[in-house]
Amino acid sequence: MKSRLLILMAYLTGWTGWLLVSRVLFLIYQSQTSQLNPAAIAGVFANGLRMDLSTAGYLTMIPALLITLLPNWSSPKLARSLRIITLIELIVVSLITVADLEVFRTWGFHLDITPLHYLTSPREAAASVAASPILSLTTLFVGMLLVGDYYFKRLIHPLLLRLNPIRWWVATPLLLTATAALVIPIRGGLQLAPMNVSAVYFSPVAFANYAAVTPQWNFMHSVLERNKYGKNPFSFFPKGQASRTLKPLFQPVRNQQSLLTNPKPNVILIVWESFTAKTVAGLGGRAGVTPEFEKLSHEGILFNQLFASGDRSEKGLIALLSGFPAQATASIMTLPTKSAKLPTLGEKFRKAGYETSFYYGGETEFANIKSYLYHNQFGRIISKPDFKSSDWNSKWGAHDHVVYSRILSDLSGAKQPFFVSLFTLSSHEPFEVPMPTVFSGTDEESLFLNSMYYADRSLGEFIAQAKKQPWWANTLIVITADHGHRLPVLSTDRVRDFHIPMLWLGGALKAKPQVIDRIGSQTDLAATLLHQLKVDATDFKWSRDLLNPQNRPFAYFAFNNGFGVVQPNRHLLFDNTSRQLISSNGVIQKQDIELGEAYEEESYQDFLNK
Repeated sequence: MKSRLLILMAYLTGWTGWLLVSRVLFLIYQSQTSQLNPAAIAGVFANGLRMDLSTAGYLTMIPALLITLLPNWSSPKLARSLRIITLIELIVVSLITVADLEVFRTWGFHLDITPLHYLTSPREAAASVAASPILSLTTLFVGMLLVGDYYFKRLIHPLLLRLNPIRWWVATPLLLTATAALVIPIRGGLQLAPMNVSAVYFSPVAFANYAAVTPQWNFMHSVLERNKYGKNPFSFFPKGQASRTLKPLFQPVRNQQSLLTNPKPNVILIVWESFTAKTVAGLGGRAGVTPEFEKLSHEGILFNQLFASGDRSEKGLIALLSGFPAQATASIMTLPTKSAKLPTLGEKFRKAGYETSFYYGGETEFANIKSYLYHNQFGRIISKPDFKSSDWNSKWGAHDHVVYSRILSDLSGAKQPFFVSLFTLSSHEPFEVPMPTVFSGTDEESLFLNSMYYADRSLGEFIAQAKKQPWWANTLIVITADHGHRLPVLSTDRVRDFHIPMLWLGGALKAKPQVIDRIGSQTDLAATLLHQLKVDATDFKWSRDLLNPQNRPFAYFAFNNGFGVVQPNRHLLFDNTSRQLISSNGVIQKQDIELGEAYEEESYQDFLNK
């Protein structure tokens, strides 16, 4: 039994070491390595180790199952079988390692299924390969096979020959437990989010993050995802018609209304988890849930007809920070190779001379948020590990008031101008908050309302303290939501689930308190804000300036394989599967549905093109 467990450990450590050496070869091969200082190089190995262990866990799984399920095989037979399996794995892993070296050097991204597309054009593929150092790469490939096989023969093979057959009821339970334990390194640990690319991102230097990614894991993930996003499933119109249908929605800005005392204020963007308009009495919601926000809404500029672009946090962050609409059957944040091609507010602010930072009390590895944040070029990313565990709730991370306090502390004496983005989490399920119950009851709706009350109270305390800071006079604070929520249940109209507030306030506002009732989307924040800062917003092609009177009032949102469209005096929800309206309000005409279909077709095609 002990020998069998030692074999499993030898496989796991052997593959981990093999991948470690591969990372050394990658850094030697790539010229960008000269950009990295010793601390960054150390970070590449320290952070990449989690993905190496995950990959090694996958590679160990097949030998582990063979040893576990066939405990009475003879040693020579088991040794021969495992050597064949190991050799096959070595060939595949070594081939990916060698190919990745040249793919990254040439194209700047890790090997995925993209090069496989060229196999349909052999002549072009051969021309692309011709410029590569084939002899050197082949020599390296053969050398890696020989080294891997040598390790097997010297360390694993002797252990296999010493095995004696044992009865299955003695060996199988313990070995199955050991095999099942491989799930821990495979998923990257015991944290909420399983292993993904964001788990190894750690640096504002893009190449350092790329170097921390294990090529074999990246390729395997790409293969598994290959069939999800092919042709556009939402092609409803002849070529060019959808684009022409959408053109009237996007009008150039004329006679820009200025709301600010100067075009370069500090900006704090607060993205409030699940902040539905149904909890704001002034927006037709339930009274007494968000009294602090109600009070603040009379001090600033309230956009009362804003709608979330999607129904998940990662879609809302993309909509706010990149002005990119949510997709009905995909999430671009979960695909770093695509989200890396989006324009971002973080990058715009940094180029404009701002100090940038992002705060979140939870795990930024979730849904690949971290990779997207680094693409935003945030100078500092503060997340769950930066807070005491005593300040965490049971599931997600640090409570809102703790994160607000950290922001106030960090901004004391901070260089200006700054752009700070905060993503709250206390109003996320399981709705645990560090305060006495305000809404009695243990049902889900009562817990949700209680968490919203706490989030509102934390916001009010933060604003009260912010007003005392020297930077307040030159600061714009934007408060909005990542998405709406199905709770509280006020009606059967699902459009209300996507209705969210947005409030601008702060010392940098020169405009008097007012309500702007023009219908718009989360995606419109980017253009509206950047135009106020006199910064070009052309890259944000889906974002419309909410202050532009020439723009037609309109909001589009996506949910699971469906979309919604909101226009003056009417709105609709449409199901893609049945090709029918789910619900509607007001007089809906054929062109209203076609407008939504055109938006869905064009935005999804843009997603595919990234």
